[in-house]
Amino acid sequence: MIDRRTLLRAVGAGATVTIAGGSIVGCTSRAVGEDRDPNTVRLWGLGAADADKEAKVLEAFSEKNPEVTVEVSQVPSNGEGDASSVITAIRGRTGPDLYWLDRFNAPQFASLGLLEPIDDLIEEHEGVSPEEFMAGWIRFATDELQYDGSYYGLPTSTDTRAMYVNMGQVREAGIDPTLFDPRNGPLPYATIWEIDEQFTSQDARGTYERVTWIPWDDQAKLIMWAMGAGVPFYDDASGHMLLDSPEMLDIATMYAGWIERLDFPRMDAFKATYQPPNAPPAQTSFFSDRQLLQITNPGTVRSLAEYKPDMEYAVTHLPVPADGDDPFSWSGGFALSMPKGSSMSKAAWDLMTFYAGPEGQKIIMPPLTAIPTHLETIADPEGWDPRIEFFVQLLDVTMSRPPLPVGTKLWDAMETMQGSLTQASDTPENLVKEAQQYVDPTMQQFVPFSLPDGFGERDPNLELPSR
Repeated sequence: MIDRRTLLRAVGAGATVTIAGGSIVGCTSRAVGEDRDPNTVRLWGLGAADADKEAKVLEAFSEKNPEVTVEVSQVPSNGEGDASSVITAIRGRTGPDLYWLDRFNAPQFASLGLLEPIDDLIEEHEGVSPEEFMAGWIRFATDELQYDGSYYGLPTSTDTRAMYVNMGQVREAGIDPTLFDPRNGPLPYATIWEIDEQFTSQDARGTYERVTWIPWDDQAKLIMWAMGAGVPFYDDASGHMLLDSPEMLDIATMYAGWIERLDFPRMDAFKATYQPPNAPPAQTSFFSDRQLLQITNPGTVRSLAEYKPDMEYAVTHLPVPADGDDPFSWSGGFALSMPKGSSMSKAAWDLMTFYAGPEGQKIIMPPLTAIPTHLETIADPEGWDPRIEFFVQLLDVTMSRPPLPVGTKLWDAMETMQGSLTQASDTPENLVKEAQQYVDPTMQQFVPFSLPDGFGERDPNLELPSR
C-alpha cells in the first residue's frame, strides 16, 4: 500500500514522485514515443491543493494495475492558454504521457501540433468508433476536445455558474426571499437593479459600505453576459468571427453602462478594502457580509463550509436580460490529453480511461466539489458532492465557449475588452472592432472551419438524477 503521507509531502513540495506497485521512487527524464517504457506512465496532474484527491484515484488504478508505474508531476495547465511549459518539455524530450489540460485550449493546442489525437487508441483498445466511445461523456465537453475531425483527450471535470445569495442579509434588508427561489426562474436585470437600490449603501462621502452585486467580479464575465444574451462568436457560413457584430456591441454598451452606474473607482476601492489582492481565502466581500450576491462556481460550496459555515445562503440562477427569459449557465473544465512525445501506450490509455471514466470520476469529483463529465457519473448521485446538486441540474441549460482553433485568442480578446470597458479607457464601438481585428485574421488561417455538429444543443443522452 502507498504511504500517502509520504506521497503528499513530496508532491506538495513540488517534487515528482512515482507510484509503482505501492512504492515511491525517483523520476528521471526519459525517451519519447514508442521508445518509452510501455508500462511507465508520466502524468502532469493536479496542483498541490488537490494532490491528496488525485492520489486516491492513482492508488485505485495502481491496485488494479500493479504492473504499471505512474510518475506524477505537478505541472498543471494554468487555464489561460500558456503552452510554454508543455512546449519546453516536448522540445526537451521530457514531456508527460498524460497532461491535465484546460479543455477549452485543446483545439488551439491541437492546431499547433502539441497534442496527439486519440481516435486510433479508441478503435484499438475499445473496439468501437471514436464517436460511439466519446458519446459516454457530456457533449459540450467532447466538443471542446475536437479539432479537424479528431479527438484530442478525454473530459474530466466541469462546472456551471450560478448566483450565491446571502439569505441572512436578504431577510435583514426586508427583501422578498422568494425572489431568489430558483423554482421561480431567473431574475431579470431590472429586478437586480431594484434590489440594488434597496440594499446597496454608501456613506456621506460616497464610499460603498455594502453592495448588491458586482457584474465583473469572480466568475461574472463579459463573455458570460454575451452568452446569456445569445450572442454568437463565430459564423460557420462566412468563416468569420463575429466580435464586432451589432449584438456584441449591444452587450459591450450595456456592460459599459453598468460600470458607470456602479462607479467603478468606488467599487474598486470597496473590493480593495474588503477583499484586497492576495487576501486569504476567508477574506472576501461576500464572506464578510458586505456583498449580497456572488456569481461563481460549485467550488464556493466547499469554501463556505470551511470559512463561513454559519452563513445562511441560497444558490439561484444567473440574471437574464428580461423577465421570462430561460435560465442559462456556462461551463468550462478540464481534460486529460496526450502531448507530442507521449508513449501512447496501453498503460497510458488505461490510466487515461480510468481517471476520466466513471470509476475515477466517482472517486475525485465529490472531494473536488466539481461536476463529472461522464454521463454515467453525472446520473449517479454518489458521483458528486450533494451540496452542488443545483449546479449539476444546470447542466440542462448550460452553454460553453465555441471550440475554435483560436479559442485562447477569443478568450484574451474578451478579457481585454472587459478590462478596457471596466476602466472606461475606450468606447464600446472601438473595442469590439479591436477584438475582431485581433482574432479574425488568425481564424482565417483555419477556414473553412465548422463548429462540431450540434454544438450548443442539449446532449440528448444527458440524464440528471433526482435526490
